[in-house]
Amino acid sequence: MEINSSGTDPVVVEVTGEVDLATAPQLEQALDDALAQPGGGVRVDLSGVEFMDSAGLRVLVAALRKAEESGRSLVLDSPHERVRRIIEITGLAEVFGLAGSDKA
Repeated sequence: MEINSSGTDPVVVEVTGEVDLATAPQLEQALDDALAQPGGGVRVDLSGVEFMDSAGLRVLVAALRKAEESGRSLVLDSPHERVRRIIEITGLAEVFGLAGSDKA
């Protein structure tokens, strides 16, 4: 997994590779760092993530909760079709605002 962060409002966190039990802590740290920066929100670019397991979903849900608690937004951007499907199957599409949006 590779993570790149850029920008300030929103902070863009670009994730590529696989997000699983082994790599989820890296994503968690990157999202925590992004949420610690000043600005209105964080955009997580998931277009380069072809696999995500429950550990990755847990990190995203926790980051969304932290963002909301601090009055900020966290948006999932362009999730790969496989990742989008996992988000939909788990019922998190509405939580992340992906419900009814165009599929990638």
